[in-house]
Amino acid sequence: MKLTELKNLLDVGEVFREGSFMALGKLNALSSRKTLVFLINEKYVEAIKNPLVSAVITKKELAKKISNFFDGGIIISENPKEAFYKIHEALIDTEFYVKPFKTFIDPSARIFPGVFIAEKNVKIGKNTIIYPNAVIWENVEIGQNCIIRAGTVIGTPGYEVVEIDGKRKVVKHAGKVIIGNNVELQANNAISKGLFITRNTEIHDEVKTDNLVHIAHGVKVGKRTKIAASAMIAGSVNIGEDVWIGPSAVVSSGITIGDKAAITLGAVVTKDVPQGARVSGNFAIDHAKFIKFIKSIR
Repeated sequence: MKLTELKNLLDVGEVFREGSFMALGKLNALSSRKTLVFLINEKYVEAIKNPLVSAVITKKELAKKISNFFDGGIIISENPKEAFYKIHEALIDTEFYVKPFKTFIDPSARIFPGVFIAEKNVKIGKNTIIYPNAVIWENVEIGQNCIIRAGTVIGTPGYEVVEIDGKRKVVKHAGKVIIGNNVELQANNAISKGLFITRNTEIHDEVKTDNLVHIAHGVKVGKRTKIAASAMIAGSVNIGEDVWIGPSAVVSSGITIGDKAAITLGAVVTKDVPQGARVSGNFAIDHAKFIKFIKSIR
């Protein structure tokens, strides 16, 4: 879409330089070429050099600064962040993100009474079982041989709160939840879909979650990972393969957890965890160091 076309659809500012985009995204979570982003802080100017960025909504003074090195499209707005999310929500109401399709449930899937499944934009694969009172919203794909236990909700909007026209609101989400094969989600899980189609929530093959697990928007969970009861995974976290996340653990947004890492019960993780590492505590540190510290104060 060209910026002048966007301007005709929604009056969100002045086109400083023509350009085009194929996706929307945030500067800290880019994953697709020709992405439109917003810029409100001078300290992030250098991030505009990312080759995935093709257009920017920003303030007048920043537009002049980035135009010296950035040859993509630029829109000037007094409130770039608000304009960005207005564009996002307006495009959701078109077919810019997803072309709607009628929900498909494989004939071999077993759907118990009391399950709600959206009428469009859902795919459910062979031999999958969905138990009573589960809810499957739009933009959800569930693979083969999966088990979704009672009360689990998949495809809710994530917790992206912005101020639009003077009122705070949870932004509409355009992304998906994509669940692989042989995944099992126990009772009362909450799985949010991606904010943008370029950062979907992904739960890969053979992942197993316990009861009361929350997985926020844009999280990627690698194969064979196990997540125990009441764990909370915040937005845009990358979890590797064969990871263990213990009961009531909390993982902060944007964190990367390497393959075969272990997060022990109740840990609060605020920084990346290397492959094979084991962390404990609040805030989480290397498990051996944590145990040594605990022994030293007893």
